Amino acid sequence: MVHVPERFDSDDVNRLRTALARIARRLDRQTRRATLTHTELSVLATLECRGPLRAGELAEIEGVNQTMLSRIVGKLAEAGLVERTPDPADARAVLLAVTPAGGDLHRRLRAERTRLLAEHLATLPDTETTRLMAALPALEALATALATTPQEQHR
Repeated sequence: MVHVPERFDSDDVNRLRTALARIARRLDRQTRRATLTHTELSVLATLECRGPLRAGELAEIEGVNQTMLSRIVGKLAEAGLVERTPDPADARAVLLAVTPAGGDLHRRLRAERTRLLAEHLATLPDTETTRLMAALPALEALATALATTPQEQHR
């Protein structure tokens, strides 16, 4: 049995978790199509937003092990979305970065998700959208609190 602090109703917390997961999954499915997995898209987004990173740093941010990250980066590199370049600070290390095609794909999918979410928000009554927009600071604070690494807290 999961312990939920007394100030929260466990059913309400479960409803919030389920609603957030359903929203994310449905936006993901409707925009990603068969092009990328959720994790591949997350890696691409991290590299687009954070700039070139070493594999270890990227694995920590994404919460995946080095072997899985290597497979993901290999697939993204094969698709021309990510490139490996020597680290100028350490010739033994490699930096991972998005290619122009990877950046274009990330921006296109992000814009598509924003458009899709806006379209669905427009179908809701004004009272509901007002309540959702008022909840944004709290949701952003929750996202920050859930961050597992200091790097994630700045995303």
